[in-house]
Order: sequence, then C-alpha cells, then structure tokens
Amino acid sequence: MGASSIGLISTIAGCSSIETDDSEPDEQESEGETDEEPHTADEEIVSVGNASYRTTKPENRNQPPTDVYVSADREGDPLPTNNWWGSLMWEGHLLDTDAFLWSHPLVSSTGQQGFVFGSQGDWHVGDGPAGPNFATRQIELAGTVGFEGAEFEESVVTDWTDWSVSFAMESPKGRIDITLVRGSPYVYLRANGDDLTIEFDEADSEPVVWADTDSTVGISVDNAHYGLYAPSDADWTFDGDETFTSSLGGGDYLTIALLPEGNEDTLETFGEYAHAHVVDTQLKWEYDEDASEVHTTYQFETEAMEGDVSGTITGTFPHQYKYTDEPSLGFTYESPRGTMQTIETSSYRVTHTYHGILPHLPDVGGHDSERLASYLDEETSKEIIRPGQEGDGQGAYWAGKNYNRTSDLVGIAQHLDDEEGSQQLLDAMREHIEDWFKATDEDGSLADTRVFYYNETWGTMIAYPALHGAPELLNDHHFHYGYYVRGAAEIARNDPDWARESEWGGMVDLLIRDFANPDRDDDTFPFLRTFDPYSGHSWAGGPSGDAFGNNQESSSEAINAYAAIIQWGEYTDNEELRDLGVFLYTREVTGVREYWFDEDGDSLPELDDWQFDQATIVWDRGVAYTTWWTDHPEPIHGINWLPIGGHSLYLGLNTTYADANYRTVEDAVDGSFSYWEDLMWKYRALSDPDDAIAQFDANEDEYDPEFGTTRAQTYHWIATLGEIGSPDPTVTADTPLAAVFSEDDERTYVAYNAGQEDRTVSFSDGTTIEVSPHELKTSQQ
Repeated sequence: MGASSIGLISTIAGCSSIETDDSEPDEQESEGETDEEPHTADEEIVSVGNASYRTTKPENRNQPPTDVYVSADREGDPLPTNNWWGSLMWEGHLLDTDAFLWSHPLVSSTGQQGFVFGSQGDWHVGDGPAGPNFATRQIELAGTVGFEGAEFEESVVTDWTDWSVSFAMESPKGRIDITLVRGSPYVYLRANGDDLTIEFDEADSEPVVWADTDSTVGISVDNAHYGLYAPSDADWTFDGDETFTSSLGGGDYLTIALLPEGNEDTLETFGEYAHAHVVDTQLKWEYDEDASEVHTTYQFETEAMEGDVSGTITGTFPHQYKYTDEPSLGFTYESPRGTMQTIETSSYRVTHTYHGILPHLPDVGGHDSERLASYLDEETSKEIIRPGQEGDGQGAYWAGKNYNRTSDLVGIAQHLDDEEGSQQLLDAMREHIEDWFKATDEDGSLADTRVFYYNETWGTMIAYPALHGAPELLNDHHFHYGYYVRGAAEIARNDPDWARESEWGGMVDLLIRDFANPDRDDDTFPFLRTFDPYSGHSWAGGPSGDAFGNNQESSSEAINAYAAIIQWGEYTDNEELRDLGVFLYTREVTGVREYWFDEDGDSLPELDDWQFDQATIVWDRGVAYTTWWTDHPEPIHGINWLPIGGHSLYLGLNTTYADANYRTVEDAVDGSFSYWEDLMWKYRALSDPDDAIAQFDANEDEYDPEFGTTRAQTYHWIATLGEIGSPDPTVTADTPLAAVFSEDDERTYVAYNAGQEDRTVSFSDGTTIEVSPHELKTSQQ
C-alpha cells in the first residue's frame, strides 16, 4: 500500500468562547482575524435590490477562523456547520480538546495515534457545560486504528453529504480515509501505507475474540461487540493482547461495525453489507398540501468494494421509525434519544402530519376591546424598537425580538381597526430592518454596526453586532435571523411591493439561505445549515462541540424561524420556500415533541437523580435541565416556549402534557411566578385558559412583560383561547395558514388566505370555508 498526500486549504487559527460579546467593537483583533488589505467601497459592498451587505469584515469585529481543516478539493465550497461533525473543520486533533463525533450508535474521535472509536455506555448525571442536572451517555472507547508507531498529522475533512462526513488522517507511514454516517453502525475506512493496526488499548478490559474467519473477526470489549471486516483475501494477526494487524490483502478497504449482539449470526448479518460503503446520502421532502402531510425520503448510495451488494443497515431514531412502514431488522441500540431500531435499506420514507400555523390568533370576541386598545396604546405611545437586555442592547438577537413583538401587535391593531396604530408599528419595524439591510450609513460610508457581512471562507452571513457566539462560532443563526424573517413576513403581508426581490425581499431570501438553504448545489451557502437531516431537529452550535457534542436550547426559536419561512413563502408567492418552511417546521416540531418534551415517555432517561418531564437543552450526548444563564424554573421551561404566537399551536396539541409541564413549573415556584409571568400564563392558556385569564387579571399591572411580547398580545392570546379552546390535533387543512380549535365539542375553523383570489379551504373532517384575499376567516361549528 502506498501513501498519498492531502491537499489542504490551510490549518485552523483557533476559535473563541461561546460567551463572546460582540456588541461593541473590540480594542484588538480577535482570534481568527487577520489584517486585511484596503478595499474600495464598490469592492466591499454587494447590492441586493435596495438592500446591500459587506464583503469585508468591519474592523475589530469577531469572525470565524480564516483557516480551516478542509481539503483543497472542497476549497471554495460553503462549509456545513451546526451539525454533528463540524468540529473536524475547527480542530485538527479532536482529542486535543476532548471532542468526539457522535454519529450514533458509534462514538469516535481523532488524535495523534490515529482514529479512535467506541460505543455508548450507561447514563451518568452530573454538572455539564451549562450547569447542573446534566444526564449524559458515558463514552466507552474501544480501539485506535492506525499504523504501528505512527504519529498522525491533523485530520482533514475531504467530503460530506447530507448526513455523512469523510476525513483523512496522514502520517509518514501511511494515510487513512474514514467515512462516518449518522445513524450507521459502520465505520468505512480506506488505508494506504504500512500494515494497518487496530489496538484495543482504550478499553478497560482485554478484547475477547469469539469469531475469526481470516478476513472477519468478531470481538467483545467492555460489553460492546465489534465486527472487523477486511477484504475477503485478507487475514488478521492478533498478538494475543490488544493489537490486530492486517495488510488488507489485495484491497485497501476495511469496515468496522458496532454490533448489537456478540454472536456469529449477527456478525454474518452485518457482514452482508460491510463492504457496501455508503458514498452519498440525500434527503428529499414533499409537502402534500391536500393531505397536510410532509413526506421525507432518506436515500443511501453505496459502492461495493467487493461483490455486488447494495444497500446498508442503518439505525433509525424514534422520529423516524414511529412514522414509517419500513420493517425493523429486530436489532436495537440505546442512544441519548432513546432506542434506535435498525433497518435494511437503500431508501426509506417517513410521513409526518403538518398541523398548521396562523399569522396571529383570530378576532372571536373573547376580549374586551377597550381593554385591549389600552394595552395597544401602551406600546404605541413609547419607543417601538428599543434596546435589548444584553451588551449595549443593539445585538441582532434583540433587534429580532423587537420585530416579533411588533409583528404580533400589528395583528392586534388590525383586529381593533386601528389603521394608524398598525401603520405606526409597520413603519417603525420597516425602518429598523432597512437600516440593518444597508451596508452604508447615511453619509455613504461603510456601516460598521447594524450591518451584515458575507464571510466567503465559511459561506455565511454574519450580523454585527451580535452575541452568543454568532459571529465567531456561527451559533444561533436560525434563532437570530428567523426573527428578521418573521418581521419581514409581516411587512410583506401588509406591503407586498416592499417584499419584491428588487426592493428588500432579496435580502430576506439571503438570510433564509444562510440558515435554511434548500439547494445543496448552491455555491454561496451550505445545505440546510442549522437543521440536521438525520437527527430530525436543529443544532445551535456552529462547531459540533466537545465531549458532549452539539446542542440546542431554545427549540421554540428554531420553530419560530421555520414558521417565518412558511409565512414569507406564502406572502411572496414563493412555493419552494413555503414548502421548505413547512418541511422544517413539521420536522422540528416532531423532534421537539419526541426529544425535548418526550410526550411518549420513551426518550428521556428515567433515573433516580434525573426525574424531569422535559429537556431544556438537548445535546448529542445527553440532555440538561438547566439553561445557559440561569437555573430558575420559569426560563428552564419557558425558553422552549418563546416566542408564543400563531406558530406555537403545537404546544397545545397534547393538552395532557401541556398541563403537566405547566404544573411542574408552578410547583417549583410555589405558585408564584416572578421571572416570565406572561409566558407562563400564555402557555397555561393552551390547557386551561380560565386559569390563565384569572392569573392575568390578578396581576396585569404588577409584572414586566418579557422583552419579546406585550400585555396586549398576552391578553389577546389568553382571551381568545378562552373563547375557542385548545388546538385540535385531529383535524388538518389543505392550506398552510390554518388551524382548528375545539372547546366543549364545538370546533372553530380558522384560515388565512394570502392569495389574490377567493379560496375554498377544506378541512380533513369535511368542513369547508370560503376565505377572501388577505382575510383571516373564522367559522364556528
């Protein structure tokens, strides 16, 4: 076997802390920043209709590393972040920072001695990166793949597909190429150089060989079982202690499988597909509007290293196997997401129900109009777009929360026939968004704040100023930019001309492509940056994290972002984006109900020292019942509810769970809310609106609204649900902006028509309603 070299873009410079505050320009350059040659204004600005963005970073602002661990073959391609393997692009040796790749069911890493692999152990509860109440799967490392006595250079990513990654490790004694696939029990390797060694030096116990057929070996280590599959003309030499060696015969390929059982039948079953290396994975989706269903297809392309076998054995998670007719193989693995089931497949499909969203709740007369108007006046009589609560208050996240609050108020003003108030709100939001959407100040000079910058190395749009590691780690882009899309969608609903691509709409499309690009062939942004196709939910971290993998806290802000895409697509007559939004929204909602809320009771751990009815932060390795900034019970729950609006009806599809979840918080604070009172009441209204309105009435003047909402929206939300009841999970509609509510056997049907012509909306129970253009129509039956 001969060694070959890897062409690199370059090696990494470093990355900065997740807590970095970029709200004010730094005094000195940050990590990942380099001196830049002066540019002319024309070179530094790209116009998008009336909008524009910078192509050079404002001085003394944070950005991601300028050097990355990616091969020259992928140079110029936008880099996938916010996934399960992204730290490979940030760190050359993952073990240097105790980082691991949680491909599930396997766990692996890279180091100077080679590629390290292992399995997941039992649950453990302790402190984690965000605080206490952190339940994680133990890492049970087994062995290291390498060459005898070799020291490897930094690993380099060579390729990726929708849920797989390939990377190379090179040493003076040879090169190893590794491919990992999310959900797969297989590791696919290609080796060129000296004889390959697998040292089971990471395990606590010596390996036990229970099958040896020359090219195939079955072994058990620390209660985990592995199959080593070399080419059929190869054999293995075992030193009797911990090291297996093979020249790989006439081939250069090897597969290691984590086996669910340690016996020859299982070894043979998994061996049937061991040499069918997965070389491509693709996700496809379809929104069936008539049936209100989202169909997702997972496709595997394999290459036979020998023989003519195709297909693979893959693991599936609860959000997949509960919603497919694909037969199970019968083997299972345990994971932080619950039990994984295995299937034999080259392609399979899952189907989820889309339950619909609304621009805002309807006007059904459940409120006191004078009281609601007074709450609205409270907002329009003060600064509508106001500073946030971190840094200097000007960060992109806080700007976005302003847009959410203002968008909700527009709908309320229109319910009250307050045209002046509605226009005042829209004008304030429009002016502020347009300020962000321009790369120059009023005097024509380059803007250094309230500006977007396109980073070509990573293929991403970065807002300045921003917090939470958004610039330098590329964290939270869907949270932040989703709010911008929400505000822009509300403007588009009321002013379609503003949303034209030649006006300001082109910039909104760019922001959507940054965090949710539907085109994997796009050379500007990566495919579905923040959504993990196989995990069924999004990740907030740009890198894939350390020993605990990636994480996401505010699942509800991810859902808000995808709901905003639905609305933007509807209001701009962009069916591709609308369907994208429906797909992402539906899949994220399913993931949240499975893994954050665990409504079926089969995902979260059941341990003596971890007994909670939800996860606040979902990690690739486990779950945490705390937040990044406080252990107060209200935000521990509320961070996965906010912002509560017309897109949040999924929170009430299971009223039994919503009631129990609410009572958990209520009990934790002894019935006295003090942190996010309005969020608690709005959530309560989904299961018991009478209780919610009683609490609001008793405290309406004695609390401070959460930054992203208002007294007006809280009152309208609670009063409306008191009139129409909870979302009805049994009825769907043939349009994306529709919902059904039920109260005392009476159903309320609601639909919004974003089109230019009258529309008949059909519901799955046979009910139909006629909706005029731009009308939010309600029918009670």
